[in-house]
Amino acid sequence: MKKTSVIGLALLGCVGQVQAASTGTINFSGTVSAMTCDVRVNGQEADGNVALPVVSESQLSVMSWTAGRTAFELKLNNCQGALKTTTAFFEAGPGVDSSGRLRNLTGTAKNVVLQLREGSGAFNPIVAGSQNQIANATYYTITNGMATLPYTVEYYAMGAATAGSVVSNVVYSLQYK
Repeated sequence: MKKTSVIGLALLGCVGQVQAASTGTINFSGTVSAMTCDVRVNGQEADGNVALPVVSESQLSVMSWTAGRTAFELKLNNCQGALKTTTAFFEAGPGVDSSGRLRNLTGTAKNVVLQLREGSGAFNPIVAGSQNQIANATYYTITNGMATLPYTVEYYAMGAATAGSVVSNVVYSLQYK
């Protein structure tokens, strides 16, 4: 018992001797905007539903094959404030995998996830949860308090897909500049 106490006191004495010098300071800055808009997803409320078409297993039989690209829109109305452009930021969360695709959360199909894409131009993939969205996103002009943000979603094969349902979701927020 005395050996344990002596060792404990010796270790306690060493802990007090560890030192470090300050290396630098990190400053953070940001802006809270009074900008607000009413948002509708495909004519619904801000929380909306997007139905993808039925596709066959053969269309998703090989890793990275895609099928069923489906357009959806975020329509903004009654935008207030001085900022003139906006885009959606698709956030990380339980429905997003490490590649930024949307997991099949409660559906029965196997080896299938959903891929978000820009809805115009080159239809570039969107990596949900990635800060690269901010730099790579297309910002849409707010005109007369309104804007339309087009996006698409499609099935993405993670291997040979098996038949069943695909159900997922993603949280989004609006970015303004």
